[in-house]
Amino acid sequence: MALLAVTACVAVYRFGIMTLLQRIITLSDLQITSLRRIGVTASLFFGYWVIAKYYERRIITEFTFRPIDITISAFFGISLIGITLLSLYGLNNYQVLSFRGFSLALPIMGMIFLGVIFEEVVFRGIIFRLLEKHAGTVKALFAQSLLFGGLHMFNDSTSAVTAISVTLIGAFWAVIYVYSRNLWVVIANHFAWNLTIFIAGAPLSGQEEWRLSAPFETSYQGPTWLTGGGFGPEDSIINILVIIGALVGLAYLARQRNRFIIE
Repeated sequence: MALLAVTACVAVYRFGIMTLLQRIITLSDLQITSLRRIGVTASLFFGYWVIAKYYERRIITEFTFRPIDITISAFFGISLIGITLLSLYGLNNYQVLSFRGFSLALPIMGMIFLGVIFEEVVFRGIIFRLLEKHAGTVKALFAQSLLFGGLHMFNDSTSAVTAISVTLIGAFWAVIYVYSRNLWVVIANHFAWNLTIFIAGAPLSGQEEWRLSAPFETSYQGPTWLTGGGFGPEDSIINILVIIGALVGLAYLARQRNRFIIE
């Protein structure tokens, strides 16, 4: 029900309002992309609010703004993926060729931010939260993570390793939500993670074309199991080990602080 309502709100904007705007106003490709993403995000929030107020009949608490927790979470995201990136640069698997600056990067950074919001609201705010409510934290964690990993298999340059790495990352972000019970905290970690990969000039979840606008122009070489290949450092064995460690540690802390819902 929740997903249908949110999908309906997004569809009304994407195929109704957006189509009408394109017919009555001349827009550049960048303006069209920006309006589409901003409008879809706004529609997503509207649908989420409607479901919470009229279907679940509850007050939304998971969007409370907590600046300290958000900042810590963002730093945590940078640090975790930074371990992998710094290791690959240190091993000369990644090399910086030039610095382009941020002029081409800003539109991509905006798209990354809106994309992160969309994913977190859908996967952690709706799918995981509602599954957890009915089935408990552990079952919801497995189901949501497998779905998150499976859908990312439609990206470019995916492999069996991608299914493992993205499933683990999806589980990690779900555990951040369990620990914090705040979507902005999860969004901050996810955005900082993605932004760090993009700025470093590495492929972000197989989005190779975005590298043309990254601040750093880079090249990478070495075995795919180490570099992550075309999907990027998220598929690196280094990152997989880092995420497993972070996931187990944070899940332990969340369990110790009684953040798990037991069914």
